[in-house]
Amino acid sequence: MGFQDRDYNRYEPYGDDGYHRPRRRGGAMSVTMRLVFINVAFWLVNGFFFNNNLLTRLMTLTPDLAKHPDLWWKFLTYGFAHDPTNIWHIVGNMLSLIMFGYGAMLGIGPGGFGIVRGENVEQRLGRTEYFFFYTITIIFSGIIYALVHPAQGCLGASGGVTGVVVLFALLYPHKTMMIFPFPFPIPMWMLGVFIVAYDAFGYAGNRGGVAFAAHLAGAAFAVYYYFVFIKSGGRIINLFSDFFSFFKHKRKPKLKVFDGEEPKKKPADEAEFEKKLDAILDRYGKVGESGLTREEREFLQYASKKYRDKHKQ
Repeated sequence: MGFQDRDYNRYEPYGDDGYHRPRRRGGAMSVTMRLVFINVAFWLVNGFFFNNNLLTRLMTLTPDLAKHPDLWWKFLTYGFAHDPTNIWHIVGNMLSLIMFGYGAMLGIGPGGFGIVRGENVEQRLGRTEYFFFYTITIIFSGIIYALVHPAQGCLGASGGVTGVVVLFALLYPHKTMMIFPFPFPIPMWMLGVFIVAYDAFGYAGNRGGVAFAAHLAGAAFAVYYYFVFIKSGGRIINLFSDFFSFFKHKRKPKLKVFDGEEPKKKPADEAEFEKKLDAILDRYGKVGESGLTREEREFLQYASKKYRDKHKQ
């Protein structure tokens, strides 16, 4: 039996809860690897072309951001900036993202060892949903950090990465892992608990140099997403589609131009005319043209001709 046959390395079409995960489409780079590429690109460009770290400073979540609404876009960009003086900052975040977002891990077994791709958050959620989850986690973590530490800055993808790791632990709690500092295999749920506990103690101990508040916010959003969306079969992208659909349905339908004759019952004055037109347009938006009576359709024809003649004058 080779390393690819080990239980904690084997990719299965169904997760522990029987949920079928979308498979990665062949040929295109995954969302996770695109995110890694963007983060590394920013870090390299800043290091090689900006001696004063200008790019990183432009992207970093700055103190007192609430007083500078014109810089609120930094709630997203800070998640793609890393410490230019510490390579392990970006290496640690990107390796964790690759392991749990993309599923690339070191598999070990009687047949040998090597890099294999197993269970991962991106395939489970699907590309678009995963992208929205990661992006919103970054933004949410940044907002919480700014509220907790209004006088301090923040940079790095740690909040979003922590969210991905914790969501992985919730999705695959019984997957066996071997990760430093544990010298023995542990279930993924235990690793998730350890990560959250470590960040909680670090935050309580007021240890500097690490954005523990952002980590905890990312973990909290992952828990929220798991129970509110995944458990109910919902998706974040549906919220956006429902949002735009709401406004789409609220819009008044466009008035078609007809050359009809005047209606048999004409309004007494302009006010009555406008009132009746609004009522018919409202009904049109609910039932469509086929649901209107003949008299209502004739009135729309008359109104259309009236407005057209008025614009010609």
